[in-house]
Amino acid sequence: MPAAFRRDSRTRDVGTQSAPAAPRRTSPSGAKRKATILVACASLEQRRRWEPSLQDCFAVCGVSERSALEQVLEYLRFDVLVLHLGLPGLGGLTGLREIHAVSPSTKILALATRPTDTDGVAALEAGARGYCPLNIASAQLRKAIEALGRGEIWIQRRLVNALLETLTGMRQHAPQDVASLDGRLLALTPRERQVGELITRGASNKEIASQLNISERTVKAHLSEMFRDFHVSDRLQLALTLRGSGDELRRTARPWSAAGRAPAWESRINDSRFPA
Repeated sequence: MPAAFRRDSRTRDVGTQSAPAAPRRTSPSGAKRKATILVACASLEQRRRWEPSLQDCFAVCGVSERSALEQVLEYLRFDVLVLHLGLPGLGGLTGLREIHAVSPSTKILALATRPTDTDGVAALEAGARGYCPLNIASAQLRKAIEALGRGEIWIQRRLVNALLETLTGMRQHAPQDVASLDGRLLALTPRERQVGELITRGASNKEIASQLNISERTVKAHLSEMFRDFHVSDRLQLALTLRGSGDELRRTARPWSAAGRAPAWESRINDSRFPA
């Protein structure tokens, strides 16, 4: 493994022929380690603009082109990769999929110079866990990274709508799959229907547990079963599948008050993040 790396006054910056020293994972006193972040963006000015907001909480490294990115990921595993889709040599969404394959455990936050709904959906399909504009403010970038670290998805509200439209289109072109999905919906237990309904409204595990008067551990157990039943791997995919399945679930699961008022967190899906 190459030992040398360049360092400017504020960040570790990796060139094509070098790799950074591994970020320290625990302090000598045994304190909780900082999450490791790799920022892949050709603009050093842009990376420096983000650094003050990131370096207090994260161990941050930077690369400026694909060859350096691949070299670093060959030796190190980062918690989150902030990846500009315009990174020299990346090849856009095709490169994103390939980078995800190199380090599947690293959560990718994709940044686009000119974000579109179509590219956002494609980025999530390629393995990204978030999709934002390149000019994202430092404070928002930090929140997005923290959300990915907690296992959440970070996207804009309009992208959720685009994902739903994509899913609906897929269902319309695959009627045999629709029948299979409807069968899985009918097989849900009453409690799973309640959990599923709350998931489609953006509720967290804690909120679901409180609403249904069950433990968070029980919520997680229900979700694990539903992931298997619907052949999905995360919370967002489950929410999209259930939201795209018509009115059956919403008609048969209404766990909140008889007054019909949705919980305060129902508007969560209107925010820029979506729990996963």
